Amino acid sequence: MMRALAAAIGKDFRLLARDRVGLAFLTVAPIVVITVAGFSLASLYGAGPRGTTAYVLPIADEDGGRVGRAFRDALGRHEAVAIEEAASRTDAARRVERQRAGVALVIPRGASRTLAAGRPVDVELLTDPVKYLEVASLRGLVQEIRHDIERRARDRADRRLAHVRARMERTRVDFARAAETLAHELEALPGRLAAAHAATASRAHAVEARAARELRTALATATELQASRLSARLAAELGPLRRFVAELEAAETAFARWWRTVRRQAGRYADRLPPPPAPPRVPFAVSDLVRMDPDALAERLVGRSALPVPDVAIPSVRTPAPPALPTFHVPSLPEPPGIALPGVIEIVERSVTGAPERLNTFDQNVPGFSVTFLLLGMLLGVSLGLLDERDWGTLARLRTMPVALDVALLAKLVTRFVVGCVQMTLLLIAGRLCFGISLGPEPWALALPTAGIVFAGTAFGLVVAGLAYSREAVLPLGSIAIVTMAAVGGCWWPIDLEPRWMQRVALAFPTTWAMAAYNDLMIRRQPLAAALLPTGVLIAHGLAYLAVGLALFRRRGFAAP
Repeated sequence: MMRALAAAIGKDFRLLARDRVGLAFLTVAPIVVITVAGFSLASLYGAGPRGTTAYVLPIADEDGGRVGRAFRDALGRHEAVAIEEAASRTDAARRVERQRAGVALVIPRGASRTLAAGRPVDVELLTDPVKYLEVASLRGLVQEIRHDIERRARDRADRRLAHVRARMERTRVDFARAAETLAHELEALPGRLAAAHAATASRAHAVEARAARELRTALATATELQASRLSARLAAELGPLRRFVAELEAAETAFARWWRTVRRQAGRYADRLPPPPAPPRVPFAVSDLVRMDPDALAERLVGRSALPVPDVAIPSVRTPAPPALPTFHVPSLPEPPGIALPGVIEIVERSVTGAPERLNTFDQNVPGFSVTFLLLGMLLGVSLGLLDERDWGTLARLRTMPVALDVALLAKLVTRFVVGCVQMTLLLIAGRLCFGISLGPEPWALALPTAGIVFAGTAFGLVVAGLAYSREAVLPLGSIAIVTMAAVGGCWWPIDLEPRWMQRVALAFPTTWAMAAYNDLMIRRQPLAAALLPTGVLIAHGLAYLAVGLALFRRRGFAAP
């Protein structure tokens, strides 16, 4: 019995060993899924540079002032944000509409002046709500920066206000001290004025006495000078008279001497000579006047008191009465200057893609998981069905019929295509009825991406059937492919959760284009034109898969007897 059990176990191991692809994918599939999910959810858990890249944030600074510089400087310090300068609000909105960024920041004109004046400022966030994580992350970051700007602005205002208050307090103290000093000065002013008046009167009397003395001295000096001038004039006037009197006296003396000489010479005849006539006598008064000193003569003639002395009256200096003190009113302190604290920055979020601000999470989940299960259904329906028909000999029997193998395969694919379209239609209708999902402004436009992804999924099932050697290989091979395309293509979560490099890789998967069309039509409320390009790419994927699948079938000879 034990020998039979061992032989059975050995036989099963030998059968498993023949399917090396299935054994390999049993290990590879979980690793791939874990890797895909880990990279896809890296942004949720703050992964490093290998897991995430910076969000692109266009900034349209229409103000060009302090607010815009503060936002740019603060955002530039975050590694999770890559700032792009937008020329205008329209340019920033266009970048969001073209999905180059999930959020754009607009600083309105005059924001800095409005904020400094104490009025609120609306800073706009132009968003694409479909990029939920990017919008939420940048919204929170902008809110944090806004609060920091407000805090720093209020801190500056508080410091300025404290400085102004300190200056006002110093001014008030200085003013009070000056007012007190002025009051003391006003109280002491009457006494000072009386003392100044008395001092002025005393100085006026002293000046008057000094002027009188100086005037008397000047008059005496003038009198002496006048007397000297009179004496000199008398001396000049009496000079000829003095000379005449002197000459007369000399002539009289000479005549007397001559007479005596004549009488002596006449001898005995001297008595016969008649006496000469007597010369006139110089009056004594004249002789005395001539011999008198000029100064004495002047004093004798006119006298000192007779000199003309001008009568100069010395004016009396009267000190004017002190003026009346003016009425002084201490002025009141001016009103303190009005200080307006900076206003607040309001974040106004506006969708520019047509999507509502509040999203229904089933708008993402219903089409995403519908596509996932559609692909799984196509995988099981097409791949396993073809392998079963090969194992059952159905394909071999088809060779005996007048029908080409390609036609038979296409017929099977068309059948699965119809089933897939019905499946997607029912799932969308159920989502509308049960979860209230949006079908967009043109619900019939959903038929385009639906037909495209069903065609691509059906053709991909043909590829898997051509690659797998057995039913056991279909599940690991097909599952890893479907799971990878669904996870990376944004079927399970918004594709914006993934890093940039993975979003670029996702463009190679049909699920990415299908979800892009569904998001544009259902969430962003775009018209039919938004689904044309994704549908064309899906059809191209389907045609490529179809060509590869048919080639694999022919190469491997699935229809050989």
